[in-house]
Amino acid sequence: MKKLVGTIFLTSAVLFVASGTTDSIAQGKKGKGTIELIESKDGKFRFSVRDGDGKYVGGSAVGHETEKEAREAAEDLKKVIATATFVSKKRVKDD
Repeated sequence: MKKLVGTIFLTSAVLFVASGTTDSIAQGKKGKGTIELIESKDGKFRFSVRDGDGKYVGGSAVGHETEKEAREAAEDLKKVIATATFVSKKRVKDD
């Protein structure tokens, strides 16, 4: 579960930073974006998010056992992004 939450957090941050426009994350200039479900070489499933122009804007780093689990993780991500806020975290300097 920690991996899923971590993936969701990191991917949502990437998506927000990468969007950089007033357009919806799911829509580019040419239309709706896509979420690709991909089976990796290791046999696990991941997802990639692309805008309407086909530009990569984020994806899962964690491999999911089934395509269904990858789809569910992407759906969870969509819910988080819809309500997420930005949080700035500064690096702590070591002495």
